[in-house]
Amino acid sequence: MKKEVKAIIAIVLAVWILVMGIEIGSIREKKKAASVNNTTTQTTTAPTTTEPTTTEPTTTAPTTTQPTVSQTPGTSDITTTAPSAPSAADPSAMSKEEVVGKVVEYVNKVKAEQNMTAHKTENITVNLTSLSAESLKNPVNSVISSIVGEPTDEVITVVNGTATYPDGSTRPVKEAIPPSNDATKDFALSADGVASYKAEKQGDNTVYTVVLVAESTTATSPIPPHNSKAIGYLNLMGLDLPSGVTITDSTMEYPGSTVEVTVNAAGQVIKLVNKMPMTGYGAAKIAFASGTANFEGALDEVWEFTY
Repeated sequence: MKKEVKAIIAIVLAVWILVMGIEIGSIREKKKAASVNNTTTQTTTAPTTTEPTTTEPTTTAPTTTQPTVSQTPGTSDITTTAPSAPSAADPSAMSKEEVVGKVVEYVNKVKAEQNMTAHKTENITVNLTSLSAESLKNPVNSVISSIVGEPTDEVITVVNGTATYPDGSTRPVKEAIPPSNDATKDFALSADGVASYKAEKQGDNTVYTVVLVAESTTATSPIPPHNSKAIGYLNLMGLDLPSGVTITDSTMEYPGSTVEVTVNAAGQVIKLVNKMPMTGYGAAKIAFASGTANFEGALDEVWEFTY
């Protein structure tokens, strides 16, 4: 009987990890467990676009003056407003604040698109690295692999702001594109949440890339501030488990997620790439028995948009 209880605990732990694919906002529609009631009020987090200030020339002979911010792109004093003309022409000269501002602006822009087609490919990987019932680790990993399944490849049609999936299910486009488990569904990111950044030209397109700072969560503080508003997160303590099952502890590590946005010459988002590696620990209790597990996993998803 004791061995059977340990097996149940191991399987429950495997189910927790599976829910990663739901909680982090890359939901497989064919495996949805529940609907989430969310507010539909949109909060605009994108930076406002302002034109650089033009100063009137003086009538006296030109003198040597200190250059203004608009003449020196890439300095640390530039704010999160739209980049000046030199930075726009040479995105590699953009500051961190400028790149982060553009990522925020464009992800929220595509989340608000009313009519488009989204081609989404997604791969979720999960692997138990240790289990209290060690002899069950390999069988449970096999169960996880079969449940998570193969990578998905689907085309989602957005009409009047509603995303329709191949199986006929629908949801607001704002909820379809990550982040999906934040209360507002808006994409939000600040410079202090970014470890590295890059902006570069690729033909007529511009690619903006940010790598988030490493984040850790605990059972009492399960929400990573930056990942939760940029891609998503896994909250083991918030799972709806069967009666009698109690999660006693959990920790998560997000070593550095990546968000990459490609924008065409017309200012339209044509590609969004999210990569979220993670490791975690969970402990559970069922009746008189308990179990623990450590795992590693990752989300890799690519969205390609046509208008």
